[in-house]
Amino acid sequence: MTEIIQRLNNGVLELTLNRPEKRNALTEAMYIELRRALNDAKHDPDARVVLLSGQKFCFTAGNDLQDFLTKPFDEDDAPVMQFLKTMADFPKPIVAAVNGPAIGIGTTMLLHCDLVYSGDSAEFQLPFVSLGLVPENASSVLLPLRVGHNKAAEWLMLGKAFGPQEALQAGLINAVFGDENYLHAANQQAQLLAAQPTEAIQATKKLMKQAYMSFILNAIDDEARQFQKRLQSDEFRHAAEAFFAAREKA
Repeated sequence: MTEIIQRLNNGVLELTLNRPEKRNALTEAMYIELRRALNDAKHDPDARVVLLSGQKFCFTAGNDLQDFLTKPFDEDDAPVMQFLKTMADFPKPIVAAVNGPAIGIGTTMLLHCDLVYSGDSAEFQLPFVSLGLVPENASSVLLPLRVGHNKAAEWLMLGKAFGPQEALQAGLINAVFGDENYLHAANQQAQLLAAQPTEAIQATKKLMKQAYMSFILNAIDDEARQFQKRLQSDEFRHAAEAFFAAREKA
């Protein structure tokens, strides 16, 4: 069973995270598959828009910590780094449909989507500091720009979980729908984008992002260097031990 389901539907490439037994926690293999799918879509004229989603009540719990600890991104060409940069610089529209947990990268990747829709049961969280780590995916730059410094500090420094209405009011997502309707609503918007003139859509996205694209890519690298240092810290080691101990008791 593939952990990334791909389906091309009327110009929309649907990418569905499909590891429900682990709450869609992302592994190195999944990053490789996601990057490959985006690269293929970049050159496929039939794939005009990407729609990213998870299961009905789970987007993603973030990185699979066990997998991540055995394959840390200590190189620029590590699969997770390649995926982050590919998504950040992807030329076609990306729509996200989010419900259930959207933890860590499950929230930061939304900053690189053009439209984001959620269900009522979505729950967002950026627990990097709580794990002794630092933000990733240029979120230390993009999140304050998107929602303001104070709200970004609340989410990034306190690791506070928040729901869809708070995400909507802060400007992280576009709209909230019922749990039964959010994916359909997101797909409708993706179909509307796919029906727009392709070259004009891509030119518009490029114009919107070109002023700060190099800044974003540099931020991804800067954060990765700090992240890697934090992985060697006592703070992270203690946090990881507590995480695995709590999981064993659950």
